[in-house]
Amino acid sequence: MYFSQRFFLQAVFFFTLPFLSVTAIYVAGRSSTVTVGEDAILFCQLIGTTERLTRITWQRRTHTSSTNENIFVIIPDGKAESVNGFGDRIEFVGNTKEYNGTVRMKNVTSLDHQIYTCIFNIFPSGPFEKEINLNVYVPPDVSVFPDVTPVVGDSEVILVSCIARSRPASEVTWNLGDLNSSLKIKTDVSAGPNDYYTVSSRLIGVPSKELNEQNVQCVVNHTSLKKEIVQNYALVIHYPPQIVYITSVNPPTSHQEFLCIADANPKPTLYIWSRVNKTLTGRVDVDRLEIPLNSDSNGLYKCNASNQYGNGVGTLRMQISTDCTTCWTSCIICIFVNVTAPFLIWKCFSSETCTKRISDLRKRILPTSHDPVSTDSPTHNRELNRIDSGERGAE
Repeated sequence: MYFSQRFFLQAVFFFTLPFLSVTAIYVAGRSSTVTVGEDAILFCQLIGTTERLTRITWQRRTHTSSTNENIFVIIPDGKAESVNGFGDRIEFVGNTKEYNGTVRMKNVTSLDHQIYTCIFNIFPSGPFEKEINLNVYVPPDVSVFPDVTPVVGDSEVILVSCIARSRPASEVTWNLGDLNSSLKIKTDVSAGPNDYYTVSSRLIGVPSKELNEQNVQCVVNHTSLKKEIVQNYALVIHYPPQIVYITSVNPPTSHQEFLCIADANPKPTLYIWSRVNKTLTGRVDVDRLEIPLNSDSNGLYKCNASNQYGNGVGTLRMQISTDCTTCWTSCIICIFVNVTAPFLIWKCFSSETCTKRISDLRKRILPTSHDPVSTDSPTHNRELNRIDSGERGAE
C-alpha cells in the first residue's frame, strides 16, 4: 500500500513538472498613451527563461476585429523587418539577448489606435505572447454653427451649436457674459467607431432682435491640449424690416437723391418706391430715389422695403415753395447791385473827365477881374461851397 501511494505521487510530480516550468515563463508588457503626431514606445519582455529565442513577432488588430496581422518581425541577431506597409515607421529598440522585444512607432496617427500583440518564440517551450493597447489621443475638431438660422418669435429654439469630436471625449462649456441668465445650455455625448466621441453643446433661447450680433464663446478642454480652445461666435437672428427711414445723400443741385434704409436681417431684397395720390416722376435705382427740386415734386413719398420674413414702410414729405432758378437769379442780381454800385461811384469821381467838368463849372462860376459881382456876395459863396464839396467828394 505504501509503495503504491509513493509511486502515484512520483508519477503526478513528473507529469506536472513540465507545466510548472511553463507557467513560470511570461511576457511583461504595458500599454502606451500618446497624442497624434508623437512617437509611441511599445514595451514587451520575456521573463523566466533561458531557452533559445527563435523569433519575436509583433501583430495588431482593431478593437472590433478578431484577426491579427503581422507588422514587425525580429530575429535573434537583432535584425528586424516591417511588413504590411509599415516601412520605417517601426524600429526595434530592445535587446534580443535580454529577451526584450520593445519597439518604437514613429509619428503616430489616429489609425494606430489599436491592440498590439508581442509574441516570443522560444525552443522548446513554444510561443508566449502579450496584448498591449496603444491609446492615441486625437485633439478635438471644433465647429460652431446654427442648426437652422433662428427667426424672431416667441418660442425657444436652438440658437447655436458647438460640436467637438475627439478621442477621448472633450469638455465643452460656454462663456455667455450678460446673456448667462437668458439662455439655456444642453450638452450630449455620443460614442462613435474607433473610440471617437462627439460632444454637442447647444444654446437655447427665445430669438429676438436684441440677441442679433451678440457675442458668445464656446470653450473646449481636452487631455491632449496644453491650452483650451476658445471659439467666438456672433449670434445670427433673422427678422423682418422693423424700422425704415428715408435720408438725403449727396449735395443738392437741380435734383436731390434720397436713400431708403431698413433695419432688417437679412437686408431687404426688394424696394418699392411710390408717391401718394400722384405719379412717381423721380428716377429709381433699387434703394435710391432722385427727385427734381421744383414745386411739381411736392408731396408724400413712400419706400416699402421687404425681405423673406416681412416688410416695412418709410415716408418722406417734400415741400418746395418756389422755383429754385428764379430764386438764384434774384439772389445774383441783388449781390451784383450791392457790390458794384459803390465801386462805380468811386470810379466816376476819380476819372479825368469828371475832374475836367468840375473845373469848367468852377470857371463859369468864379468871377473874372472885370466881373462886377463881389467876391463877398452870398451867391458867390454858395457856388464856391458847392464846388468845393464836389471836389472833396471826388477826392
